Amino acid sequence: MARVVWDRIDKIRESRETIPFRQLPSHENFRPPAQIESDFRHLLNHDVPHVNFTFELIHDWFKRNDEDYEPIYIRGQQTAIDWKSKIGNSDMSTNFKTSYEIPIQKGDIVVREDGALFMLNWNITLHANNQATQSVECNAVVDFTRKAKPEVDPTTGFRLDDPISNDRIVIAHEMPISHSEYAGRPDFSGSSGQAGMHPDHLISVYVQWNPTTRKIRLDDEFVLGDFTYRVVNVSLAEVQIDRDYGVLSLNAKRVAGGTVSGIEG
Repeated sequence: MARVVWDRIDKIRESRETIPFRQLPSHENFRPPAQIESDFRHLLNHDVPHVNFTFELIHDWFKRNDEDYEPIYIRGQQTAIDWKSKIGNSDMSTNFKTSYEIPIQKGDIVVREDGALFMLNWNITLHANNQATQSVECNAVVDFTRKAKPEVDPTTGFRLDDPISNDRIVIAHEMPISHSEYAGRPDFSGSSGQAGMHPDHLISVYVQWNPTTRKIRLDDEFVLGDFTYRVVNVSLAEVQIDRDYGVLSLNAKRVAGGTVSGIEG
């Protein structure tokens, strides 16, 4: 084994010393580099696997059905979030960044080039060269329905329809949502297909706020998997103050009945 030469080690240590700090005031004419924004745009236009994608940007999901609808495409960057713990479906969220060419807003739905649906569920942060937010993957597409009002004879006041009918009208058709099991303490009730008292299966649901979904009310229902859920709480806490955009937060309970334990097939 070779003998250590200590004077050489000292020289190596000296070569790694940092430049001494000098406290100087910022120049009054300081400006960020002119190319700082264009550099980010150029980065987005590069084909970086698993990071850079092309998205269709949708401010109002239901305008896609209009005859004069013209899709808007943006380049965006998705990266993982280093969560410290997992709550609900937090592992389905990613950091999302795009350039300033087209403004984005909270509640927007973006369709990735592979067909995956995401909703921008954080307020937009404006950086020097990009718009930043978070995107959560939509894990279901549902119809929100409401029990139809009874048809009544205006002269007699008697109902003209079947009083035990279950006719429902569609409030929001094929709306993407992000849902997860409620993370708080569950109540217990008989709202399951099994005998006895069980957790009420309360779930949290996030929906894009738009002129159609703003009509969702308490007791509206939707089918998720093999079960029907009823809206028991509607919160506008994540909707912009002027009610122009945002995320509609719902809580829903599983309706009694439906599939019992086990899955057929």
